[in-house]
Amino acid sequence: MKLLIFIHSLSSGGAERVTVNLANHWAGKGWEITIVTLAPQSDDFYKLHPAVKRIALELSGDSANLLVGLLQNLRRVLALRRVLREIQPTIALGMTTAANVLLGLAAWGLSKVRAIGSERIHPPQCPVGPLWEGLRRLGYGRLVAV
Repeated sequence: MKLLIFIHSLSSGGAERVTVNLANHWAGKGWEITIVTLAPQSDDFYKLHPAVKRIALELSGDSANLLVGLLQNLRRVLALRRVLREIQPTIALGMTTAANVLLGLAAWGLSKVRAIGSERIHPPQCPVGPLWEGLRRLGYGRLVAV
C-alpha cells in the first residue's frame, strides 16, 4: 500500500498525534507512507518511524486579505498536486477540514489517486465562513469518501 497523508503540520495537537500514530503503525507493517505538511519540518513535535517519508511544502501562514488568501491556497493546491503526481499514492488521506479541501482540489482529475478526507468535527456544527463553506462543498465533492 502506498499512502500519502496530508495535514497542516505535525505540531503538538490531537489530529497531528493521530496522523503520526497511524503513519508509524502502517510503516511498521511495511506500507510506503509519505506525510506532507504545509508547515516546515522544524515545527514537528512527534517522532516518525524511520521508514516514513516526510515532505514539508513550507506554505503555511496567515493571509493579509481575501485575494492573498486565495492566491496562497492556489499555490498550496498546485504544490500538493505536484507531490501527488510525483508520489502517485494509492490513497491520499487528508486529516482536517482545510487539508481535506485542499486535497480534494489538488487530486481533482488525477484518476489514479483515491483521495479521502478524515474529519475531526461535524461540519454543520463548525462553520468556517462563506468562502471556506463553498470551498468545502467543492473540495469534499471531489473526495472518494469523507
